[in-house]
Parts: sequence; C-alpha cells; structure tokens
Amino acid sequence: MQADIKTDNGENRDIRTLSYAEHFLIWAVRTSVACSVQCRTLHREFSHAFGGQESEGILAFHSIVSLLAKGLRKLRLGRPGHIETTRDEIALLALFAAAQKGNEDRFLAHARWIMGKEPPEALYLAVLVMAQLLEARGYRLRDLCLPVVSRPEPSAETLRRVH
Repeated sequence: MQADIKTDNGENRDIRTLSYAEHFLIWAVRTSVACSVQCRTLHREFSHAFGGQESEGILAFHSIVSLLAKGLRKLRLGRPGHIETTRDEIALLALFAAAQKGNEDRFLAHARWIMGKEPPEALYLAVLVMAQLLEARGYRLRDLCLPVVSRPEPSAETLRRVH
C-alpha cells in the first residue's frame, strides 16, 4: 500500500507517483549532491536511461548541476531514497518539461525562480539536450503543478487586534 503524502493544499508529493523519467531526474540530482557527479552508480543509471547516448546525457547533466550551483537560491532537495519530493524538486521537473515542450518562456520563468537570478542561456541548452534524449527514448515529462504557497487565513482574534 502506498503512503499518501500530500502538501497542505492536497497536492501529492510521493515520489512513487512519478513516471520513470521524473523519478530518474530527481534521483540523479539528489545522488549527485549527496555523492558526486562522478558517482559510478549515477553513470550506470544514465546508461539505463539513455542507452547508447549516456555520455551525452551525463555531459548535459554535469552542465546543469554546475550551472544550478551558481544560483542565488539554495535548493531544498530530499536525500536519495526519501519518498517525499520537495517543492524545488517539482520545480526542476517543471523546468525539464518546459524545455521538452519547447516552451522557452515557461522554462525561463521556472529557471529564474529556481536560480534566484537570470539564468545563463547554457542552462536551457543543457536541459533541452537531456529532455530531448529522454523524449527520444519515449519518456515524456508531464506538466506538474507546483504546490501553491499560500498564507493561512488570519484568525478572528488576529483581525480584531488589527482593527
């Protein structure tokens, strides 16, 4: 039986509900941060995901990780094996999906939020390479909705104190 992990607004954040490609991308980012981008396990999984094109995928991935590391925001990532995804991980999936669909405006909006600054053009090109490699293997990324960050409604007591 799968756990039902949801955000405050009811959005499912259980990694087991993701497609293979979505799960792979989150796992790869988590593993590269926890271990290193040179990790043998990471390279082995890239060969499973990309077949004969794993070297193109790993080169693009190295570029993506190094470019994201230059962002102003610290990304919140789960540890490898953790079943709950973070908002930043879902944002990374949305970034890849936008690139795969050729939606540069949406990609740019996600990239600005993820990096906390204007992203370099090289980020789009690297993400596009990985997204296209995944698509060539039959892996389409979904447009996942980001959890809504909302403020709780003020209590009646708070409203009385304000007025």
